[in-house]
Amino acid sequence: MAKRNRYREMESLMTKIILGDALVFVLYLVCAGLGGDILSVLKVVTAIIAIFGSLLCVGWLYLTGEFSRRRSLWMVTAFISIVICVVISILLNYPCPAPTA
Repeated sequence: MAKRNRYREMESLMTKIILGDALVFVLYLVCAGLGGDILSVLKVVTAIIAIFGSLLCVGWLYLTGEFSRRRSLWMVTAFISIVICVVISILLNYPCPAPTA
């Protein structure tokens, strides 16, 4: 019987969560770019899901002690990058209005 590798299992789960979180971020960008009333609500919901999902995963990595380990640095970086991208796109009001001539 093969020995169970808990780190590999956690890494596989976190990879799936990162891909899902990135998909939510792309959905946020699509909703923000298209505009509309219903899509504005969806824009807010997807932004909240992307930010809180990433922050919860960073918190989980911190609680499990993987936050400061070199082998898990890519996961921490991915989650923090998604948070930064969402926050910057909100602050820059993506998509910004077209400049007037």
